[in-house]
Amino acid sequence: MVQRSMNRNQLHDQNLKLVLQQIFNNHPTSRIEISHQLNLNKSTVSSLYNTLMADGYLSELGLGDASTAGGRKPTLVAINQSYGYTLTFDLGYRHLHALATNLNGHIWKYDRIDTKGQSIHDMIDQMTQYIAQLQTDDTTAHGLLGICFSIHGIVDQNRVQTSPFIDMDGIDLEEVFHNAYHVPVVLENEANLSAIYERDFNGARQLNSTVTISIHRGIGAGVILRRDLFRGEHGDAGEIGQTVLTVTTDTTGHVQPIRAEDIGSEDAIIRAVEAKKGQDNLDRTDIARLYQQHDPDLTLILQRATIAISSLIYNTMRTLDPDAFFLNSPLIEEVPDLLDQIRAGYQQLAHNDVTIDLTTNARLATVLGGCSVITHRALGLDGYELRFERPETPANA
Repeated sequence: MVQRSMNRNQLHDQNLKLVLQQIFNNHPTSRIEISHQLNLNKSTVSSLYNTLMADGYLSELGLGDASTAGGRKPTLVAINQSYGYTLTFDLGYRHLHALATNLNGHIWKYDRIDTKGQSIHDMIDQMTQYIAQLQTDDTTAHGLLGICFSIHGIVDQNRVQTSPFIDMDGIDLEEVFHNAYHVPVVLENEANLSAIYERDFNGARQLNSTVTISIHRGIGAGVILRRDLFRGEHGDAGEIGQTVLTVTTDTTGHVQPIRAEDIGSEDAIIRAVEAKKGQDNLDRTDIARLYQQHDPDLTLILQRATIAISSLIYNTMRTLDPDAFFLNSPLIEEVPDLLDQIRAGYQQLAHNDVTIDLTTNARLATVLGGCSVITHRALGLDGYELRFERPETPANA
């Protein structure tokens, strides 16, 4: 099929987005540098620059150094962080994570709010109160620009399809928050957001295809194929925790599948330890303590879990053939030896050197991935690659 050429307005809009992308990715920069990078003439770049400046997206920082050939010093420019802010909520089982970021992706405010045992209605009340406080403290020109929700479940067509840990009670988050604040609202699976975080904030931006495996109460994966997020036809891609590793049969001959997250998830590990020890209400810190004590029961449970995760990585490698794997797991952060065990288990199966690394800033990975998604939307740059600076971890993270 022959592709039709763009008309003048379409070309102008594309060039405007390319200039905005260049400024976001190369701050500070200058009009002459943008002209070189995009191979556009100086007058065209100046016109586009003036449009973005008039709209308030840019902030001039002063004069840079003149080129070696001499001439006038260029005016340096960056994204105007005082234009407005975006907000991401991660609806976790025990906590609500909230991250507010300026339009340039820099963190303004981060909070973790205890929500264990709360209904979705209670959580909406908490989020509404949080936004009200942000609006009181806000000094930007345009205020709230968009909201992203990180969902521990399946999302399709911007709707929560399944949410195993939180009863959504028929709530349409997009409708509720768009009607309240009149800004774009995006819902995305938390593992997908972790994968976007790796692509846009970390070294994975140099890789073509990656899989980020989130190991929390369950196990899910975010899949980046050729730089794009792969969600599947119904949002189910990446539900690898449901992968059947083996099956057993009960006394009636009924088949009982054993899934990867039945063995390898953080929740499964904690439940297995609780059952073995006859204790309740253990958490990640207790697991790390028992590991340091070389507890024999925990050693066997973790051995099974790392084998399950190694097998999952191997099966995914054979299916998708990515450049690298990243593990988003606060438990592995607490017990780094587990990463070495997973790598060793994979080597026994695959005999190749695929990269298996731990996600840095695991506690912020999903909300930072959400920052990328909603910043793209706020800037009108969906489908354009944006590079974000990796932030310092807030003290309260």
